Parts: sequence; C-alpha cells; structure tokens
Amino acid sequence: MKRFLALIMSLSVCVALLAGCAPQDTSPAPSDNGDAVSAPSGEVIEWIGQSHAGGITAQHYSLTRVAERIEAVSGGRLKMHVEVGGGIAPSTEEWPAVDGGTLDFAVSCWMFLRDRNPSAALFTMVSGGMSPMECMGWVNNGGGFALAQEMLDSTDLNIHAVPNGGWMGTPELFTSTKEPVTTFDGLTLRGAGDGAEILATLGCASVFIPPGEVYESLERGVIDGYEISNPTLDWEFGMAEAADYIYVSGARQPYEYNPFIVNGDKWEALPDDLKEIVTEVNQAETIRAYTELLATDIAALEKFRDAGVNVVEMPADLEEQFAAAARDFYAKKAQDEPFSGKVLESYWNYMEAVRATWARV
Repeated sequence: MKRFLALIMSLSVCVALLAGCAPQDTSPAPSDNGDAVSAPSGEVIEWIGQSHAGGITAQHYSLTRVAERIEAVSGGRLKMHVEVGGGIAPSTEEWPAVDGGTLDFAVSCWMFLRDRNPSAALFTMVSGGMSPMECMGWVNNGGGFALAQEMLDSTDLNIHAVPNGGWMGTPELFTSTKEPVTTFDGLTLRGAGDGAEILATLGCASVFIPPGEVYESLERGVIDGYEISNPTLDWEFGMAEAADYIYVSGARQPYEYNPFIVNGDKWEALPDDLKEIVTEVNQAETIRAYTELLATDIAALEKFRDAGVNVVEMPADLEEQFAAAARDFYAKKAQDEPFSGKVLESYWNYMEAVRATWARV
C-alpha cells in the first residue's frame, strides 16, 4: 500500500509541475558523460519500441498501456509508439536492436541474452523455483535486480534496464496432452528452455515447433503433448481442440519476468522528471498486469472446461520427480558457471527465507 501511495504522490507531483510555470532557462544541460544532452523540459520526445510478443498477447497490451500512461502523465512530453514483436526488429532480437538504436525501448526476455552470458535465463525464470510474487520480492528487495544489472554490465550493451519494472507473467501450464500422463519417460513434448532440458533427464524428448504447428503435430503423433504458455495465451492461440488433458502446475515454469529496457543514450538524454515517470509507471504496471492476468487465466481455464477439456493437477509424484531433477540441474549449472552459482545461491536463499516465514506468498 505504501508503494502505491508513493506512486500516486509522485505522479501527482509530476502533473503539477507540468501544469505550472516553465523554467526560465530551457537550454539543454550537458550530461555527466559529456556527449548526450538532456532534452529541454518543453520539448516533445518521441520513442519507438516493441514487445517480443504478438499483438493478441497480454504482454503486448501491457506495454501499450505503459506508453499511454507515460504520455498522459508527462503531459504529452514523451510519446512512445509501440509495435508488436517482429514489427521493427525480429522478435527475440530486441536487445541488440535497443543497443544499436533500431528500437528506443522494448520489453523482452532476459533469456534472449544467453548467447552473451549463460546466466541470463535465470532472470527470466527458474524451474521448480519461486512463485511470481516471491520472485518480485527477490528482484525488488532481495538482490535479484542488482545481480541482473551485473549480468547486463558484462555484455557491454548500451542499455538501461528500468529497476524492478517490466512484465511478470503467471505460471505456464505444465503440459497439454491427448492421453493421461503417468510418466515422463518415453514422452515427446513440444518445449524449450530449462524445463525441457530438465525433462530430458527424466527420459522425455523435447522438440521445439512454432505454436501454429502444434495442433497438426499432435494429431499426426509427432508429439505427445506440448507447452506453450499460461492458460490465457493458450486459449487465445485456439488450443481448446488440440488436447484432451491440461495439466496445471507451476513447477516447470512458475513465472516469466521480462524487463523494460531503453537505449542507454536515449535514457541519459531524458530530463530527470521523465526518467522518474518512466520508472514509476513501469513499476506500477508490473503488478497491475500480473493481477489482471491472474483473472484472465481463471476465466480461460473455465473456457477450456466448457469446451470439454479435462483440466487436472499434475500428479504429485511427477511434480516431485521434476522438482528433484530441477535442483540437480541447477546444482550442476552452479558448479559449471561461477556467476550462475552466485545468482542461484541468492535465489534459493531468498526463497527459503520467505517460505520459512510464510506458507504461501
């Protein structure tokens, strides 16, 4: 509550300042780096950016709302034009596009930096890890963002990541199948990321195919099941007729955290009050978008049930097998990659501290 009151007060102050008298001296002031200059307070600044998600997704809608709120609160001084994933830069290539100036801003996955730092994916999600709210606590107050910044600094990208701002997704469905799941061994599932690698240690083969090809692949027996995303997105992708069973569990992918990023030169050129607006609006949107997605997930699962799909919990024994395999997977990662070990130590310690205090957060 204090956070939200602080946000409201800060935004109110910004609006009041914008409505008041203009400063006497509106000439650009040099920045600390001696190159970029801050924009005059009355100048209209226009940015263009994109999400890595398509236009039908909750994530893209969230970024569009961020742009609208920033323009409104800034009194029209900062206008942000938002394109869908792939609209300007190829989807998943937002980081180099923002670095090079093709995009001024974006919301993208930390894991798309894996080619530059193998620890990057840990900031998108950890299989068998925290709940979304626990992860937000780690990022905001448990050292998570500082570690993400350290990782970003190692890439030498000219990018500013807004502290504790971005998009937090709800848990993904564990899998969806034609037949009941009693074992992982021998299954072929559409999947990707750490979850797929962990399932491989349990005898499950993973293949990655575009969402648009999942239905046909399932019908032809190329795959036994699939994971795409959370219930909302699976419904929007029209997956109601694809599978007969949906297995609900946050064990495989308990959340997806995507940061809001800005080209470093563009960020440095912003006046301080606009930097504060961009930061505060993004931090508020993280919570707003997450709670809205919870509501649409509940509605989506009810739609799947109405369509005749069996929505069931993942069998406890299989969930426990996966959790144990995930711990082994990350223990090896920590041993092989020193910085990953540093991140995971912080992550697990925070999770254990929270759960020693509260049964459910």
